[in-house]
Amino acid sequence: AAVSSTNPNILFIVDNSGSMSATSLVREDYDESGEYAGGCQRDGIYFVDNGDAPDCNVVNEDWFYRSALVCDHALVAYSDAGVRDSAQPGPLGLIGSYSDQLAQFNPETHAWTEVQIRSAAVETGRDFMVECLSDSGIHGASTSGGKYIENGGAGFTGTVPAELDVPHAVWSGGAGNLQLFDGNYLNYLNDNTVAEVEKTRLEQVKRAVEILVRGNTQVDIGLMVFDTTSSPTTDAWTGGSVIHPVLDVATSRSDFFSALEELQPRAGTQLSETYYEALMYYGGKAVTFAEHNDPAVDEAAMEHDGDLYSSPITGECDRNVIVVLSDGSPTADDVSVERQKLLSSSFDAGSCSTAPTGSFGDDNLDVFLDTTDNLRVSTVDNCLDELAGWAYNNDVAVISTNSAHDGVQKIITHTIGFELEPQEGASEEEIAAIKGAEKLLKDTAKRGGGKDYMAAVQSELIDVFNKITADTLEINSTFSSPAVSVNAFNRSTHLDDLYFTLFEPAMTNRWNGNLKKYRLDFETDAVTKKVTPFIADKLGNKAVDPDTGLFVEESISFWSAEIDGEEVIEGGAASVLTATRNVYTFTGTYAANTNGVYQPSDGTLIAQSNAVDPTNASLTDALLGTTLQADIVEGSTYRETVIDWASGLDALGEFGGEATDQRPQMGDPLHAEPALVQYGETAGAADLVAYVATNDGYLHAFDVNTGLEIFSFIPQELLTNLPELMENNRADKTYGLDGSVVAWVNDVNKDGTISGAGEHVYLYIGMRRGGNNIYSLDVTNRNEPKLRWVIKGGSGDYTELGQTWSSVNVEKIKDGGAEKTVLIFGGGYDTAQDGAAVRTPDSAGRAVYIADAETGVHLWSAGKDGVLATEDMEYSIPARIKPLDINGDGFIDRLYAADTGGQVFRYDIDNTNAELLRNSITGGKIIDIAGADAIDNRRFYYPPDVALVDAPDGKYHALLLSSGYRAHPLNDVIHDRIYMIKDRSTGLAKNYDMAALTEADLHNVTANLAGGDSGAQGNTGADASRRAELAKIADAEGWYIDLEDEDNPGSWIGEKGLAEALIIEGVAMVSTYTPNIKTTTDICGPNEGLGKVFFLDILDATPAFPSNVDVRQDRQIKLVRGGIPPSPGGIITKGGEPTICVGTECQAADLGMGVRKTYWYEVEK
Repeated sequence: AAVSSTNPNILFIVDNSGSMSATSLVREDYDESGEYAGGCQRDGIYFVDNGDAPDCNVVNEDWFYRSALVCDHALVAYSDAGVRDSAQPGPLGLIGSYSDQLAQFNPETHAWTEVQIRSAAVETGRDFMVECLSDSGIHGASTSGGKYIENGGAGFTGTVPAELDVPHAVWSGGAGNLQLFDGNYLNYLNDNTVAEVEKTRLEQVKRAVEILVRGNTQVDIGLMVFDTTSSPTTDAWTGGSVIHPVLDVATSRSDFFSALEELQPRAGTQLSETYYEALMYYGGKAVTFAEHNDPAVDEAAMEHDGDLYSSPITGECDRNVIVVLSDGSPTADDVSVERQKLLSSSFDAGSCSTAPTGSFGDDNLDVFLDTTDNLRVSTVDNCLDELAGWAYNNDVAVISTNSAHDGVQKIITHTIGFELEPQEGASEEEIAAIKGAEKLLKDTAKRGGGKDYMAAVQSELIDVFNKITADTLEINSTFSSPAVSVNAFNRSTHLDDLYFTLFEPAMTNRWNGNLKKYRLDFETDAVTKKVTPFIADKLGNKAVDPDTGLFVEESISFWSAEIDGEEVIEGGAASVLTATRNVYTFTGTYAANTNGVYQPSDGTLIAQSNAVDPTNASLTDALLGTTLQADIVEGSTYRETVIDWASGLDALGEFGGEATDQRPQMGDPLHAEPALVQYGETAGAADLVAYVATNDGYLHAFDVNTGLEIFSFIPQELLTNLPELMENNRADKTYGLDGSVVAWVNDVNKDGTISGAGEHVYLYIGMRRGGNNIYSLDVTNRNEPKLRWVIKGGSGDYTELGQTWSSVNVEKIKDGGAEKTVLIFGGGYDTAQDGAAVRTPDSAGRAVYIADAETGVHLWSAGKDGVLATEDMEYSIPARIKPLDINGDGFIDRLYAADTGGQVFRYDIDNTNAELLRNSITGGKIIDIAGADAIDNRRFYYPPDVALVDAPDGKYHALLLSSGYRAHPLNDVIHDRIYMIKDRSTGLAKNYDMAALTEADLHNVTANLAGGDSGAQGNTGADASRRAELAKIADAEGWYIDLEDEDNPGSWIGEKGLAEALIIEGVAMVSTYTPNIKTTTDICGPNEGLGKVFFLDILDATPAFPSNVDVRQDRQIKLVRGGIPPSPGGIITKGGEPTICVGTECQAADLGMGVRKTYWYEVEK
């Protein structure tokens, strides 16, 4: 959720130069009363969260009925003073669109939620009432004084916030920001019969800006234009003027429109001068270029004495944006070194110089060489991109007497090239200058942390404005350094090295990632002798701040040449990528297939035909999806540019060097955990390779001693993602290899070296959000990797396989009495779960699979159409399957599977059966804890951990897991819980026979009545009451804890489990996540939510450690690092202290007997 409660600031610099008088044909303006042809519902309101107008020529279910919309500000006109004018249409009627924070009331659950995505099968939800933030506390039901949702009011929410001036949680942050489109307006956009009219470029821009201002309420917008004092022959234009200050559009529209109407196309194009003036305005500094401009600076933008600007930054955490729109090259544009020095001492004065060598024109661009005609069109370096880079990386507002300027205020800069195309008959010089102008705008956006856009007509410009506004409102924190999320770590079992995968969220489809190495170390208190673990950096210093959980700013990870701290893109494996890399794909064909397993014709990846290299003719336009794409780099075809970029070169010059330099950049390992494989020892050091998958589609192999990449591989099926990843201009994230890497290390003679006969290393990689496949590679020789086979979900024996979220388990079983190594995995994820508000059967992923680990061939499955028909398996299984070897003979005897319908299944494998595997497995559902209502739509995305418990009420397998909606971590409707389920069948079961449990068979231990110090403290009651509570737990078939607000019982705040649970020595460890709770003391830091870890006695859910305080809260610790916490991990190093780590936070296990594998021991009590 957003930290600042103030609107974001957006300052538009609009080109009003003479060239903006050029005309073109555009469709006439929208008329609400008109009937337009198209596929959208005329009585429907469509919604998006990215600003893109929906296309009704394709199936689009994201809409609700117009009659359900009760947002008055969208339907009726309001004056600047907030006076309602029912006789005038609101933005939806006038311009066809409207943007606001929106919420939807579900009468079935009596709760306000985000507007839900509706499918054709859930038509009833389209008439659920939709309300907006702008109406909060203003209007409500006509028959009462009540408001639908009022800040600080009960409304329909059933709860009242403790602080009345704090918005209700449904309005927090940008999660509910949507752009609404009237169905009739969308038909207008797609109706080719709409008449066209002639408009100047400036008229089109003015109309697009008007639509933006009319259709938005949650932004502050200002307007700057170029100086018109002079003419093209006198060289006297100077910068630009703030003709309307950055103000709340809801209260200043009239003045804004008056200023907009006065614009005329008769200025120069002083881009860098005007941008410089914008920075002075944002910083509250002296008027510089605009002192005598025409039009004059709006007095409202000035302080009372008239010499200084009045900064629009009114809150320390404001989000600040500049949008530069231009139709051509800068002219008469000169930010002198003296003025550069006035801006700030942190600006590198003299780093750019825009003094033109000629009178006007092309010499105001950056140095730019048109290689086609060898025509240099500029000899200087325009300051626009340098200024934008400085504004994005430095504090632009430093007035010591203004508390709003405390901290660091940065600016994002977007650019728009409007009709930036040469006119018919343009000279070679003019064409080259247009190319140079386009490059300058692109460079400015890139250095300014924003996006560059191109628009050719008014309708495209409206789309661009919508996207920029949506992006600005979507950011959940200020523009300080983006929060770094730590996904997971993996490690070898006997070394003390830690490997963290990190990623950095972005506004575009490509996210950056990295792999970094640290070390687990220990310090001993000189007095108490207590041993405390810590994460150490390359120099042995503490790498993590214990107060924040963040990497210390001065820390340096192992492969880094210099300090990298909390920066994702600095240091780590990404920093040592070289210009010459071994990047492979597979360009061949697959052998004929009938069973869903695809065998490559020749899987040798080091073959020239599989090299990611422009000279590889086998890497065709068809495979890359580059057919008919226009070239974007001089001297290279689009195909060659894509391949150069994919091979690791800086083909687009993103890092400021040559196109042949390396690109120190990795994709994000968002959900993927790496696999560490030990091949032996070299000079006494472990010979380890880390295999990491990323969402740009690569499997990387890194030497962990040096961090150098050995090779990377991108599957053929993901090659078509490369162009959009390279261009990086889409709002929706691209997913590729999003699953964890699992290794089968077959060390036959157990000597720790992969070199003997029959020994091998095979990898298995799922795609998670990236697709439905499982890839297997042979990396026995890491320098000569081979593609072994691909399981393709939706085909053959894997028809039921959905998105491959479920990581494979490599295990041994007996098939017809013969030992066999197999893969065990769940049926994956059905994306229909993304929008299912109530429990709804899925159409994919409803299976448990066992496959041959050598060939990938299907051996057995459970499901509605599986080898073992399981009618109750109606919901997808993204969770890893939990295998058990009950008798310790090395063969798996039991499987547990948890699904997105809140069910758990058990399957028993009879390894003594001489028949084939398909006749040796029995099983079915053992519990169902979900319900039909939205609040009971509990889902399992992770498997249970299992421990054998010897309790007074008998032996049982304790299954520990927690529910949580992983696809929607911010959901606060569902009532999630932690569960411990007793499976009393602890032996080798040959014939499954168990009636399924329900939640009613479990005991609610939320209040922790059995906890405390001898039952004498907190709310535990007397010892007799405690014994009675223990008896109830013993009689029940397990227990559960409501993840409600522990300080306000009965109130649910969205706490949920989003990771695997862990049982060690009878202690149940469960991490949870609560959205909308701030953890950082930095007031402008991101509100990432709160992570906690419960430490519970597996028998009765009492605190795992002695308690003498309020025992309900004493069962968990709050993590200091915000965001979704990973699973707890147990670590024991040679001679080290047993340690529990959750992400970057580690502590001594203190569990008595050390860390041991679960389900091998009994817990006596």
